[in-house]
Amino acid sequence: MGSSQYIIMKHYVYASKEQILDFRLDNIDKNIISKIKSRQDVIKDAASIISNIVDRDVSVAVIDINGKVVLDSSKSKLPYKEKVPDARNVIPKLIPYEYKQILLQNSNSKVYKIIKDKNENESIGAFLKIGDASNRLALIQISTSTQEIHNILSIQIIIYLIASILILIIGIVIGKKVLGSTLAPLYNMADTVEKITIGQLNMRLRENNKQVEIDRLSIAFNDMLERIETSFKKEKKIKEKMRSFISDASHELRTPLTSIHGFVEVLLRGAAKNEKQLNLALNTILLESDRLEELVNELLVLNKSDQKSHVEMLDEDISDIVCEVYPQLKILAGERKLELNLEKNVFIYANRNQIKQVIINIVQNAIQHTDSKNGLININSRENVKESLVVLEIKDNGTGIPKEDLNEIFDRFFRSDSHRARKSGGYGLGLSIVSSIVDAHNAEIKVNSEIGKGTSFSVYFKKNQ
Repeated sequence: MGSSQYIIMKHYVYASKEQILDFRLDNIDKNIISKIKSRQDVIKDAASIISNIVDRDVSVAVIDINGKVVLDSSKSKLPYKEKVPDARNVIPKLIPYEYKQILLQNSNSKVYKIIKDKNENESIGAFLKIGDASNRLALIQISTSTQEIHNILSIQIIIYLIASILILIIGIVIGKKVLGSTLAPLYNMADTVEKITIGQLNMRLRENNKQVEIDRLSIAFNDMLERIETSFKKEKKIKEKMRSFISDASHELRTPLTSIHGFVEVLLRGAAKNEKQLNLALNTILLESDRLEELVNELLVLNKSDQKSHVEMLDEDISDIVCEVYPQLKILAGERKLELNLEKNVFIYANRNQIKQVIINIVQNAIQHTDSKNGLININSRENVKESLVVLEIKDNGTGIPKEDLNEIFDRFFRSDSHRARKSGGYGLGLSIVSSIVDAHNAEIKVNSEIGKGTSFSVYFKKNQ
């Protein structure tokens, strides 16, 4: 900006000097100029021309057509008494060739040039040609020193340099403070991040730093830390459930295996000859082997769902699936009451056998938590036209599920503490299988429960178009 101002000012002051010289040339008596017809007239009228335009700050010279000075203000006798300062006595001159070049120009307009004297002092000169283009007679040179211009420009340069240095210093001071206030939150973030370990995932970055981008970064980082902390907590819970499952499964496996091993030893020692003992042993072995088969089958189903292997899906009427599995459910329910409320011709796109598995597992869960004689289990299906959904609902009047367990009942290996007894609990895999099958069908399952009143499972299938 300073450089631009310097260039503009330089152009302006030089133009001002040219205007002053132009004004002085306009003071020449036109009658004198019009009378000049020969070189003798130039020599005769040179003194009059110089005295007419000379000033304190300008020097004047009359040059002939050969480029030689006829007369200048340092040699001319001025008509007024006041002494003219040195400006009139220092006459900057061009070489004769340059004067001839100016004279030979066709245009009658004034010419301006920068001239230097023998002491390298710079002046600006204006030149006026006498005579027409076909008969050049002389050249009037009026010049003035540019020393004043250089003084002004030098002062201006000093001012610009001082201003630039001050601006630079102020910029450094302000920049340092701005950078300090900008980088301080980043340094604090770096310090906080370095302190974060697996055991300290609850640490968070400050979010109110009064800097939009820093605040956005802090919020994003805190969200990431929260997700990581949640993942670690979830992984920790899964590991705890896995350990619990391994403990329970080991116990469940050991018990039937011990029973089978014990009865086989008894039979080998001669009990096989006793029909009563033989029947007891064989029935016990059959029962325990069934329990083992059930556990293995559930693990295989879960493993298959993890692999997300392709299963064939067709348009199925949900009421037909329920009716097909109803006899098996009736046997499982025993003396409990099993009621159906099904809408006909409500189709879903599903794998028939997997939906049966969902119904059986949820009903088995209801059976385990309802009274063996007064238990009531309702299976309902309906179409929600407004939301284009098919709803399968299974509800009971059992003991209910504690609120703190509702978010975990679909987790693998989970069994409520109140349902860990062999009589009331399985292996904690049934509802996990249900959740996997529901996800594979792009459906959604919700559960509502109230302690002492019962539980309701609702599966929402997208209606087949």
